[in-house]
Amino acid sequence: MFTGKQQIREALLRTGRRLALADAGEFALLVCGGSALNFAGIIQRPTRDVDVLGLVTNSEPATVAAEHLPEEVALAAEFVAMELGLPSDWLNDAARDVQRLGLPPDILKRTHRLDFGPCLTVFFIGRQDQVALKLYAAIDRTKGQRHLKDLEAMAPTQADMEFAVHWLLDRETSPQFREALRSIAEALSFNKLGAFKKRLAPRSRRKPNHH
Repeated sequence: MFTGKQQIREALLRTGRRLALADAGEFALLVCGGSALNFAGIIQRPTRDVDVLGLVTNSEPATVAAEHLPEEVALAAEFVAMELGLPSDWLNDAARDVQRLGLPPDILKRTHRLDFGPCLTVFFIGRQDQVALKLYAAIDRTKGQRHLKDLEAMAPTQADMEFAVHWLLDRETSPQFREALRSIAEALSFNKLGAFKKRLAPRSRRKPNHH
């Protein structure tokens, strides 16, 4: 369990150092979740891991690839886990499953970039995208309560919520999904969001994504 920003920084610095000592290539990770909340200064709270959404390409413009952690990065992280007594999966790519939904547009433009040596760069997602992904995660019936608590602690603005709801409803969705989304918004005291009025049509021209 990381108790705060400094411990996360130490783990990432050690990972970057091991990559450099192994003469590895250059890797760039897009990170969300509790570690990103800490580094962006949105919430300071404990977190058990660093959630990787995908790999940031070095193309122009840069994009996010929904790929597994490269073997070199995973191996370096395992050594760091042993050094610091961390869970073996403290750096993991489980969050990349969100990419089947499609990431919020221009997500990389709102990131906070930090270099951890010459071989490791981490892009921590920004506030609006944290709200969007946390709102989506809060719909989960088994794990949603934890994400809802994060949303409450973040105190999202009207603009944050409009952005998040617009992104989530910019696809064909089920009535149950829309109702769950509306219930969460109301629980956060957002009862009149324009994005709901514009996007609550029962059908959409977009390709269904089974949500």
